[in-house]
Amino acid sequence: MGVYALLALVSAVAMASSGIIARFSGLAAAELTFYRLAVGALCLLLFVGLSGRLALLKGKPDWRMALNGVLLASFMLSFLSAISYISLANAIMLVYLAPPLSAFIAHWLLNETLDLPDASLIVLSFFGFAMLQQFKFDLVLDAAQLPGLLLGLLSLCAYSSFLLLNRRSLPVHSQLQRTFYQLIIGACCVLPFLTGMNMPTTDDVLWIALAGIFPGFIAIYCAIIALQHLPTRVYATLAYLEPVTVILAGWWLFNESLTPLQLGGVLLIILTGLLLARRHKAALPEIVRPASVQL
Repeated sequence: MGVYALLALVSAVAMASSGIIARFSGLAAAELTFYRLAVGALCLLLFVGLSGRLALLKGKPDWRMALNGVLLASFMLSFLSAISYISLANAIMLVYLAPPLSAFIAHWLLNETLDLPDASLIVLSFFGFAMLQQFKFDLVLDAAQLPGLLLGLLSLCAYSSFLLLNRRSLPVHSQLQRTFYQLIIGACCVLPFLTGMNMPTTDDVLWIALAGIFPGFIAIYCAIIALQHLPTRVYATLAYLEPVTVILAGWWLFNESLTPLQLGGVLLIILTGLLLARRHKAALPEIVRPASVQL
């Protein structure tokens, strides 16, 4: 499948762990988002320091890193705020329009040609995601749900922009540097939402550490590497492993039922991801310019 497709899958699974951590920890949404970003940045700093590569983080972040940090925080907070007004199914459906939307935008803005087989596979992957949701989403929203719709659309736009902007990063900046500044800037953006925040308890420390390591450091770092080297349409399809992981974790850890429709969605997403990655496996060496991955 290739190392970059594998990193995209690792990122999707690590992203999905945030929901599991949220359920076990009981931390408030803004607190969990802050710890995820701030502790993620600290984990990256320790990783770079212990490997003797602190020099890679030197230099002032450019506007792309700063904007992506804002987009990262906006995507997370907008989604968590949206579910206070609209159903979780509706909010998730809006957010996960971002991967296919990004693939179609990249066709026009980034000259990433999207042919009919690729477009069909992307549409199929989104259909598989809808199967995971069991097609449970309301097409009509009342006035009280309008803020949730707007927040969901903001989350969708922020996530799509995050994916596309990381495709246009400058090669002079290392993946480690871009990840560090995006995490730390994102954490700073969350600070105004932490009013009334209490000091974490001893029981919280484990969950805070896990939030920083997995959906923070590992998920964002692997996503940034994969986005630099994979076509947006490939990454977009592989990203649907995140809701697959959430569904399977709910079935395994929380004894939630897995219907035949959801199981069909899982298989359809996995199949479309494998087919799309296989179609572009031969083209990846032409896309990759730096030959090595900075791990």
